[in-house]
Amino acid sequence: MMCGHAKELIAASWADDLDAAAEMKLRRHLDICPGCASEMTELSQMWERLADLPAPEPSQALNVRWQSTLESLVPQRRWKFSWWPVFAAAACMAAVIAFSIQHRQISDLREEVALGLLQQQSTSERLRGVDYSVRMPAMEPEVVSALISAVNNDSNVNVRLAAIDALAKVSGQASVRKSLAQSLVRQDSPMVQAALIGYVVDSRDRQALGTLHELEARPNLNPAVRQKASEAVRQLTEYR
Repeated sequence: MMCGHAKELIAASWADDLDAAAEMKLRRHLDICPGCASEMTELSQMWERLADLPAPEPSQALNVRWQSTLESLVPQRRWKFSWWPVFAAAACMAAVIAFSIQHRQISDLREEVALGLLQQQSTSERLRGVDYSVRMPAMEPEVVSALISAVNNDSNVNVRLAAIDALAKVSGQASVRKSLAQSLVRQDSPMVQAALIGYVVDSRDRQALGTLHELEARPNLNPAVRQKASEAVRQLTEYR
């Protein structure tokens, strides 16, 4: 197993998404690779610290709904009263609360891991952070903000390109489209400029036409990027 593949499996191992065979292969690699083993230890410690976060308490609104449910189940005439509906409702409500809290905890842990990786000094770790964010069932707002920040500020072109690809998952959000359109005129890498133009076209963001015209007007713009921008203007103009 190569180190690159092993590092991809580490994130899946944290989330308990590996089958027994893949987990065994990963463990065998960690036994002979001190670098990956050290990384697994460090990030596992971070995972364990995140697991110590306190569980959220049920909200006041939930308590009100609980009391309302109890009152609706209590019959008006005492001689027909039965505790069974109350017990059934209590068991159902407890299961819903437990599931909600567990789901929120797992989501919070995944968000913390993604944000932690995106803030690392190592380029490979930041790239893994981008990859991990894509694997999340849903991108939390803080993760989206971190990816936009990576597009605007990361020193590595590959990280910026990977972040643009990751944000395709939330291209339906107008705020994300606006942020990436604004980022287009801030970029100095032709590859990143071209990727952002492609993002704008794929998301059919007609609001970005002004930005594309501004980019086209640059005298020192890469010819290939200028051509791509002109084509994007044509395509967006044709969209209805």
